Amino acid sequence: MNDKRYLRTKEAATYIGISASVLNKDRVTKLIGIPFTRVGRTILYDREVLDAWLKAQSESSSEDPATARRSK
Repeated sequence: MNDKRYLRTKEAATYIGISASVLNKDRVTKLIGIPFTRVGRTILYDREVLDAWLKAQSESSSEDPATARRSK
């Protein structure tokens, strides 16, 4: 994959290791909360924002579950 900053849905799915259909569903349901940008009818994913989102996901999933529940 090249170093372009903005990715289309299929490229973003490959980049973060999920299917394009999961990204499509998440844009509607917002259950996972994967950040995207809409430019007209074009959906774009900013690689830097995806990196930050992935980092936040890994940090929150590595917390002690008991601690995470108490802090909410």
